[in-house]
Amino acid sequence: MKRKVTRIAIALAAAVGLAGATLPATASSAATPQWTTLAAAPAPVSNPMKGFMPWAPAPGGKPVLAQGSLPYTLEWAAFPLKNIVTGRDSYDFTTVDAMLDSIAARGHQGVIRFYVDTPGESSALPQYLIDGGTDTSRKYDFHGNKKKSFSPNYDDPNVKEMLLHFVAALGERYDGDPRIGYITAGLYGFWGEEHTYPYNGTVSTDNPDGINWMPSDEFRAQLVEAWDDAFDDTFIQNRYPTEATKAHGMGYHDDSFGYATLEGTSWHFLPKLKKQGEEDAWQHAPIGGELYPPIQTCIFSTPLTCKNADAQIKDGRDYDALGSIEGAHATWLINQAAFSKGYVGEDLTRARAASAALGYTLQATRTSATYHGAKATVVVDIKNTGSAPFYATWPLEVVLVDSKGTIVASQTLESPLPSVLPGQTGTVTARVTLPSEYRSNDSARGLTAAIRVVNPLPNGAPVAFANETMDKPLPGYLGLTTLSRGRAPKN
Repeated sequence: MKRKVTRIAIALAAAVGLAGATLPATASSAATPQWTTLAAAPAPVSNPMKGFMPWAPAPGGKPVLAQGSLPYTLEWAAFPLKNIVTGRDSYDFTTVDAMLDSIAARGHQGVIRFYVDTPGESSALPQYLIDGGTDTSRKYDFHGNKKKSFSPNYDDPNVKEMLLHFVAALGERYDGDPRIGYITAGLYGFWGEEHTYPYNGTVSTDNPDGINWMPSDEFRAQLVEAWDDAFDDTFIQNRYPTEATKAHGMGYHDDSFGYATLEGTSWHFLPKLKKQGEEDAWQHAPIGGELYPPIQTCIFSTPLTCKNADAQIKDGRDYDALGSIEGAHATWLINQAAFSKGYVGEDLTRARAASAALGYTLQATRTSATYHGAKATVVVDIKNTGSAPFYATWPLEVVLVDSKGTIVASQTLESPLPSVLPGQTGTVTARVTLPSEYRSNDSARGLTAAIRVVNPLPNGAPVAFANETMDKPLPGYLGLTTLSRGRAPKN
C-alpha cells in the first residue's frame, strides 16, 4: 500500500503545519480588519496537470491546431515497446526522451503509455522474444487488425520477465521526471488498454469458444506491484480496478469516457470502481482517460448530433461528458478532436466549460499580509472549487514585490494542496524575513505579497488561480495584498 500511504503522509504533514502549510476547518471564522477578501474569477479553461489534451506531434514537429481548438497543458504519447526494449534487460530510451523534450519545450507535461499490441499496427513485442520462439499465432481480424498484429501469451515466462524488468527500468529512469504528468500502466491488451475483448474468456457471439488471451490474475497483480515498486512520485493509472490496484492505491483511466462511464450499466467505469470499493479512489489518486473517440466531435452539441445516439442511450450508454467528469472526478482526458477539428459557437462554449471542470480549481478566498520587526507574515486561504484535488506535490512560493515589480524576499513552502478535496479550504502561512532596508520607517508598507504554485518543469505553464488578481503584480503569480503593520490574525 505504498502509494496510498505516501498520499496520507502528505496530508498529515500538511495538517500539522509542516513548512507553514495548514489545513483548517472548511468554515471560516468571522472576518477581522486584517483579512482582505480576494475577488473570484471564472475557472481557467486550462491549467497544468489537468484538462483536455491532444496527441503530441512527432518530436520536433509543431502542433497543428484547428480554429476553435482549446488551450491545453498536457500532451498524449504512446510508445511501441519494441523501440525501447532492444534485448533482454537492454533498453534504448532515445525515442521517449525525444518526445518528452519536445513536449516540455512547449511548457507542457506528457501523459504516456507503452504497448505491445495495437490493432492495425505491426506487433510491438520486442524482437528478441520473437526471435527466441515466443508464440506469434494469436492473430486476429477484429478491431480492424486484419491479422497484422498478434496478441502475445502474457503468461509466457519470458514475456512476463520482460514486462516486469521493463517497468523497473522505466521507474529507475523516469520516476519524478517533471516532463511527465501521468503514466497509464498499459503494456498488455489491445492498445495497451488492459483488455483483450472479445477474447477475454467470456462466451459471446464474437467469442463462441470462450477464448481467453488475458494474462492471469496473478501476473496482473505482479505487474501492479512492479509499477508501485518502481514509481514513488510519478502517478500511475490502471484501466480496471482490481484487488491489487486498490491495495497499491493506484489511479485509474476510462478510455470510453462520456460513453460508458456512469452508473446504470454494470460494465461501465464507475460501477466497476464501485464494485471493487474504489469509488473514492479519486480522493488520493487521479482519474483520467479518453473522451470516447466517436463522440468527440458531437458530444457538446445540443441537441446531440452523434449518429445513433438515441438508440445507444436507450441501450445504456451515457453521451454525457460533463456529467461523467463530475461523477468520476476526472482530472484529464484525451480529446484529439478538440484540437484537430475544433468546435464553434455554443459547442465551443460547452467544450471550454467541460475542460475547465476537469480536475482542480484553486481559488484564494482571503489573505492577510502583515509585518512586525524583521518578519512579514503572509496568510492565504485557498479553496478547491473544482472536481478533484491538485494531486502534484509541487511547492508553493510566497514573495514580496516592490513597486517596480522586483521580488525582494521569498519563501518556498511544502504544499497542502494534494489534501484539499473539492469544497475544502487549505491555509498557507509564510513567514518571510524582510531585507534590512524594509525594517524601519514603515517602508515595508510599499511591498505587495503574491503567491504561486511552482511548476518543476523549466518554462512550465503556470498554475492559474480563479481570481481577478492572477498575474498581478507578476506573470504566473496571484497578487494578494499590500503589507500592513501588525501581527497575523490567529484565524
